[in-house]
Amino acid sequence: MATASGINCYQIWIESNNNQWVEYSEVEWSVCVPGLLNQIWTDNEYIFVAVDFGLEIVDLFSESKIAYIPYLTGFNTVWADNEKIYLGTTNSGIKYIYKTCISGSISTPYDLSNCLLDYNSPYGISSPEIKYIHGNGNKLMCCTSSGIDIYWGDFGYRSTATISGTRKCFMTSTGKFYYTSISGNVWSLNKVSKCLWDWSQPDYTYSTGGDILASGIEINDIFVTERTAANGIDDTIFLATSSGAYIIDSGSNNYNIYYKE
Repeated sequence: MATASGINCYQIWIESNNNQWVEYSEVEWSVCVPGLLNQIWTDNEYIFVAVDFGLEIVDLFSESKIAYIPYLTGFNTVWADNEKIYLGTTNSGIKYIYKTCISGSISTPYDLSNCLLDYNSPYGISSPEIKYIHGNGNKLMCCTSSGIDIYWGDFGYRSTATISGTRKCFMTSTGKFYYTSISGNVWSLNKVSKCLWDWSQPDYTYSTGGDILASGIEINDIFVTERTAANGIDDTIFLATSSGAYIIDSGSNNYNIYYKE
């Protein structure tokens, strides 16, 4: 962490691959605390930053910190829908707060700890260690240390699978979803067409060392645009990897690779 004169300071977040994100500010970061950046999620109003000491909430337009939640073991992941902000923990499952709880100011960001609630589904969860959260509409998806859980609606039906090595996931509006996993030194991107029931095997898998993904690379993140494949039906998959970005047409399996220098 570096500091400047007066009230100026640098807010430094360090990713797990040791890349650093530096937020420079004159007033909004009243306390400069270095930490591990786990994930950023944004909506039309706020930026939600999950770090290893809690959650930071930044106003999207003023780029100023307005609220925060300190949490001893931090939050591994963050995702928000129109009403709630969901947070994944290392050993306490899923937490959430209502967006209506967000308030604050640039000069005095609010501590929202009293708004933090437990996500307790009657169907349980595969593991309290949450690796990643994503969702779409009324579908909430999470990767845990033991597998994948998908919840429909508030504490509704759960679709689940026991899978080791899950890392990231992406839920589409139709209920089709994707997740990444690692087994040994092989990384995989997996697709499941529906989440209406429990499953044990994905419908399609792209693995490193196969026809598209090079051997020895790591899959860092995933993003999907729906029905943008050449056939107008299937999805386009964007993969961030240790060697660069893969863009895959999931209908034809045509792909482009943009290598990092």
